[in-house]
Amino acid sequence: MTQEEKYLNQVEKAMDEQIQALQTESKQSQEKYQALQKQYTEAFYDEIDIEERSQYNQELADIKLHIDNCDLKQKRIAKQKSRPYFARIDFKQDGENTSQKIYIGFSRVAQEGQSLVYDWRAPICSMYYDYDVGKASYQAPDEVIKGEVTLKRQFGISNGKLEYYVDTDQNINDEILQQVLSKNASTKMKEIVSSIQKEQNAIIREEKYKTILVQGVAGSGKTSIALHRAGWLLYKRRGELTSDDILILSPSNLFSSYVSEVLPELGEDNVIETTFSHIAKTELKKQLVSREKLIDEIYKDKDQDKLNEIAYKSSFEFLDDLLDFLNNVYAKLFDPTDLKFKPKGAAENAYNAFVFSKEELKDLYYNAFGTLPVNKRIEYMVDYLSERFALNPQQTELIKPRFKNILYKFFPIDDIYKICNVFYARKGLKQPSFKDVAYEDIAPLLVIKEFTQGLKNQYAAKYVIIDEMQDFTPAHFYFFNSIWQCPKIVLGDINQCIEKTLSKKYLLQLARFLKAKTIVLNKTYRSTRQISEFSEHMIGLKNVVNFSREGSEPRIIKTSSTERALLKLLNENFGKFGHTAIVCKNSDEVKKIADMLNGKVKFEILVGADLTFDYPLVITTASTAKGIEFDHVIVPYATAENYHSSLDRNLLYVATTRALHQIEFIYEGRKSKFLKRHDYAKNDK
Repeated sequence: MTQEEKYLNQVEKAMDEQIQALQTESKQSQEKYQALQKQYTEAFYDEIDIEERSQYNQELADIKLHIDNCDLKQKRIAKQKSRPYFARIDFKQDGENTSQKIYIGFSRVAQEGQSLVYDWRAPICSMYYDYDVGKASYQAPDEVIKGEVTLKRQFGISNGKLEYYVDTDQNINDEILQQVLSKNASTKMKEIVSSIQKEQNAIIREEKYKTILVQGVAGSGKTSIALHRAGWLLYKRRGELTSDDILILSPSNLFSSYVSEVLPELGEDNVIETTFSHIAKTELKKQLVSREKLIDEIYKDKDQDKLNEIAYKSSFEFLDDLLDFLNNVYAKLFDPTDLKFKPKGAAENAYNAFVFSKEELKDLYYNAFGTLPVNKRIEYMVDYLSERFALNPQQTELIKPRFKNILYKFFPIDDIYKICNVFYARKGLKQPSFKDVAYEDIAPLLVIKEFTQGLKNQYAAKYVIIDEMQDFTPAHFYFFNSIWQCPKIVLGDINQCIEKTLSKKYLLQLARFLKAKTIVLNKTYRSTRQISEFSEHMIGLKNVVNFSREGSEPRIIKTSSTERALLKLLNENFGKFGHTAIVCKNSDEVKKIADMLNGKVKFEILVGADLTFDYPLVITTASTAKGIEFDHVIVPYATAENYHSSLDRNLLYVATTRALHQIEFIYEGRKSKFLKRHDYAKNDK
């Protein structure tokens, strides 16, 4: 038995001892719970006061919580036991004669107070990700510890068995990374702890608790980084930050399902997740047009006026114009009259009659609270006026809504939809009926509501993760800053914006607006080198570093029958991949392909934000699939007519970057000009 096998046995034995100790502790607590419950039941028929009863209930709840915690720890240790650690570094601190062996795993394993395995988030473990063999250092709580990494070793452990280990002088050995990246796609995103790269680690462990903006090319690991940063923060700020304090704003419920297993794999509870759509529905109480439907409409009918309007509503210019209107036009419409309050039948000047003159109301609104948004001015005025009545707290809370309603009556309009249309009219924009709220109008309406009336709900969080930033506009980010005044990590790729074209200038503007530290990731790990280079050339993307994982060239297939070509590809690759996606331009194409293949192959239609998928073959759109990856992608109707504009190119780029291992484009007639430079044509006549 090798030394490494002996060490693995020692670690597994220590974990077994921990599980046994937790089982004993849980059993003792259960016995205590049952005894206390019996005592409480018997005492219930005696005369016990409310305070004693409350103490009984609290003690029972505390014991139950302790039992649950013991059971949770057992499950986590048992899960880690199949792969207790994945790496080891030997570190010789300056001034010391011997090296310290540091085994790195998902969480700490200790025996008699000594760490057998260190949590990957511990400061000392950062050297595994940041340094080759040689001089190294890490930031301890009080100082920087310097020394030398004398050994880096990576382990292949499965089901508690040591299968192999590799010594390397690099950050993460390419052979190990190749194995991780060459695996088939899954319906759930996996943790990447053993393969985190140096540039990714820098974001995960960013010490300053502030907003970070990450611009990363497709496949750079942005979402994984955000989730691992959440895990790191929960470790770093244990005691002040819990999983309930971190919120992920997901692009869709599909995306939420896709990332749902990452934090549990890291030994943490899942954080709170919501979507922008859910917030908007809660606040606006209207039927909302989804982003997917907006994109469908754009690509069906490229109305230039509509595109220009969307571009304007997606700009900082629009946000500036909207805020200027709210601050300098709408806010100045407040025109009060004298307010008189007196009990029914009381004389005009009775002691219990109150008069608030219009001059006093104006002074409060325009001077005392004049720098605040309208909703805050009204809120503070309501507090001020209600306090004058010197009522008890319960009576005060009852009178506040009356005051609020009265004060809003001093505006000529207080309906957010009418306010929005007044603004649109001033800017020469179409004024919708708002029977169904168009996607591009949702964020402006929420900004107006938050500014003028305030929101119905509180959206508390201490840290927020916002993914797919390119899907949101400055109006969205203004709204996010209004409801979440806490540090954030904002991630995305301006090259994957589908309905408009974003520039580096926009990225700089957004960073300034968010007061964020900007980090650019230009190395991609998702696709093979051939697929990555193909997609980058498609949009003229330069300075991208592709991880050298080789694969087959993308194929551009000319056919006289799309149906025949599809079926041939599906038969050729049957059983080869875990997940194949036919990625269409819009929902009409999805229906067309589904009708074509119905009864011939099994598939699942994946269109919309509220779905999950587990079929080997799905038919979907690029906008729905964004953020997800598939082993094999087929893009039908890749013709010159179907993909010819700059927006079409964006959509084609997103579709291409979903592929991990293989991609084909099928066309009848003339192929899209965006495929010309990479013509690996295979005729299928």
